[in-house]
Amino acid sequence: MNHNEYRDVEDFLIDNTFQAYCAEENEQCISYWEKYIATHPEQAETIARAKRLFHILAGHKKPVNKQLEAMKQTIAEQESAPRTFRPNFMNILKVAAVLVALGFGYLWFSRAPLTEQPIREMSANVTRYETKLGEKKMFELKDGTKVTLNSGSRLEVEGAFNQEDRHVNLIGEAFFEVAKNKDKPFVLHTNDFDIRVLGTTFNVKSYPEEMRSEALLVEGLIEMKSKGENENSIIVKPNQKVTIYRQVTAVKPKADVIKKTVPKAAVKEIAIQDVAEKVGEDLVADIAWKENRLVLVDQDFSSLKPTLERWYDVDITIEGAALQDYRFTATFSRENIEQVLIALQKVQPFKYEIHGRKITIKEK
Repeated sequence: MNHNEYRDVEDFLIDNTFQAYCAEENEQCISYWEKYIATHPEQAETIARAKRLFHILAGHKKPVNKQLEAMKQTIAEQESAPRTFRPNFMNILKVAAVLVALGFGYLWFSRAPLTEQPIREMSANVTRYETKLGEKKMFELKDGTKVTLNSGSRLEVEGAFNQEDRHVNLIGEAFFEVAKNKDKPFVLHTNDFDIRVLGTTFNVKSYPEEMRSEALLVEGLIEMKSKGENENSIIVKPNQKVTIYRQVTAVKPKADVIKKTVPKAAVKEIAIQDVAEKVGEDLVADIAWKENRLVLVDQDFSSLKPTLERWYDVDITIEGAALQDYRFTATFSRENIEQVLIALQKVQPFKYEIHGRKITIKEK
């Protein structure tokens, strides 16, 4: 589509050159769009709205104090217009302090979604794709979207999928290469958030037994809406990862957990983090599983345990408080579970016992 055919804010926001212009990252893009705006006054208002929304939702590279002032000014300008979402400034300030201390980018909450139509619930008529522990599946949906489903996961596809829109529900982890179709929105539902896809490639991880859910955007643009008492809308750019930390204590699900509806967990904190533009360590760790590689980056036993259990279809018990301080960085591909444990022993001292599917890890 030519730029003079762009009609909506969304058209500009999913354009990579427009994103670079708004972020002031590329001189050629800046020069091009400045000239384009000057010669296309009929699109000036839409472009201004798109640029303003870009900076509100994805402008976290600026200093936090400038972001807060910009956000307050924007909200003041829009105060007379009815909006769906209301940010809590005290919560914003608290989250900003936490994320700056951790080195994360700052996250904006939107008072209005990217598109005006609300995300509806899925119907009960669905087709299910499931994977067992230790299993992965690749398949293509009827619209051409390619899906890689990680172990212990389930994807539900609505029966009316690709008629007027495209709705799916995920429990677990999957990598999506969504076929572009602006007339039929692709919406992914999880227990913690909904994602409206604007034609993109991304990874989502939302296992009910873990204390956090994640979405990593590789290409394109997604609008992410958190669920719970304080729903918020977030625009995620390429090479950004959004992590939602749950407030409730996670409970290890039974074997048939993916066959049941999972209750919504309260959201405690949301963080957004930039990852390397080129495939770097963090990015590899998030999507390496689809290439059958298990990549660990500074993980402790509490986060490593569920990963190994799903990957190798085992049940792990960890005994000893000292083990919780151990951290591991490693990459595995064809190793079995015992070979993995032996390799980890070379990094930190511990003992293990294997009895069938049950593994006990103890202090040495």
